[in-house]
Amino acid sequence: MKQKFVLEKKAFAVLMGLLAVLLFVPSCTTDDKVPDLSDEGTNDWIYKVMTNHYLWNEDVPDKGNLNFSQSPDKFFESLLSDQDGVKYEDRWLTFSRIEKKKEETKSVTAADSYGFEFASYKDGSFYYAWVLYVLPGSPAAEAGLKRGDWIIAVGSETPNVTNTSAFYSGSETTFLLADAVRKNYEVTFHNRKTISIAASRAVEDTPFLKDSVYTINGKKIGYLVYNSFSSGPDDESTAYDDRMKQVFAGFKTENVSEFVLDLRYNQGGLVTCAQLMTSLLAPADALGKTFCIMEHNEKQSKSNETLLLKKNAELGNANLDLKRIYVLTGSVTASASEAVINCLIPYLTRSNITIIGEKTVGKRVGSNTFGTKEEYGWLLHPITLRIYNADHKADYANGFEPDVKIKELVVGNELLPFGDMNEMLLNEALSRITGLKSQPERAESEGRVLLAPSSFERRKIKGLIFESER
Repeated sequence: MKQKFVLEKKAFAVLMGLLAVLLFVPSCTTDDKVPDLSDEGTNDWIYKVMTNHYLWNEDVPDKGNLNFSQSPDKFFESLLSDQDGVKYEDRWLTFSRIEKKKEETKSVTAADSYGFEFASYKDGSFYYAWVLYVLPGSPAAEAGLKRGDWIIAVGSETPNVTNTSAFYSGSETTFLLADAVRKNYEVTFHNRKTISIAASRAVEDTPFLKDSVYTINGKKIGYLVYNSFSSGPDDESTAYDDRMKQVFAGFKTENVSEFVLDLRYNQGGLVTCAQLMTSLLAPADALGKTFCIMEHNEKQSKSNETLLLKKNAELGNANLDLKRIYVLTGSVTASASEAVINCLIPYLTRSNITIIGEKTVGKRVGSNTFGTKEEYGWLLHPITLRIYNADHKADYANGFEPDVKIKELVVGNELLPFGDMNEMLLNEALSRITGLKSQPERAESEGRVLLAPSSFERRKIKGLIFESER
């Protein structure tokens, strides 16, 4: 039976639905009896799943200490271990989760989107959106919206947004744009202008936002903004994998010897994509060796898996044979992104991986999804495994600390286009590679803008998927 393993990406403190690293396996029903779909029957099924598959199943309370008559979501929460999660800033993020079933879709595109991602700034009861990037072919792109723009109102000439959902979907409307100016701790907006934007629609959430090659002081430097580890626009497609090979073939043709991988907004994705990415970046002599090791609890030890790096022939001979790499990170960089960093360490060493930006989330565990084939009205995503690199290490429980700490999302900073050599994170990487520094001005860290949950939560791309025959 073919099963899928998924390491799911998640956002950050307020994005608990997206932050868990998820290993996805459709569970199968072997019992022909009609299931009891009452709360008690559903909770009994949940209990069996957790005691058999949960990574910390020894922490699940005994039946006699549980209330089987409560709602399934509350019952599920009552089973969780104190080890299940990580402290993120001032919050505790629980990795395992439960959700009600809804109509399934194979598409990774947003069903209803203006086609841009944003950070939000709250002033009293109003929210403002700071545009992080715009997806090509979207209503936002057609309207001329660009990275760094501030939206302070929707369908109005005065600030009026009290729910950030107004920024990501809706009917044809107008956006009021303005420049944000920060003085001490006060933020004011000026130079206002109105743009018209078409109604939200399905927009392809391509992971490729920018790729460039720079020639500086005789060095050939590759740069890729890669936004999610997805193999294609739907589960059956490998279009994005093919595109990744093409992009790296271009880097290879240009004789790229230094590389900057921009994962600042990448929350994770398919394990096959992470495996492919790592194979393209790794030293040539690492190909065919261990990419990662996934281990379950003792009851499920037969499900333990080791994945290997691809061989160069499988990569279209596009492996760059790098000796070092620069990785740009943000506060939502998680899961598959962290796995790429961790799984390169045995072959590059940590000292040859320079992380620039912010501390990553710290998702080292995965889960199976149960309930896809059963008739119960719930999907369970309990943590079921740990993931390690070839050295059997995963020393990033609290995230990867950056070697160069730069907080991008501070009011007063300028969000330049991806690929602009003066863009603050890229500039730092280029400076360290070439020795040339332009040192773009950066704002103080106080007054930081938080990533908007409504923006990133809509992306919901399941993470780190890998198929095996069992």
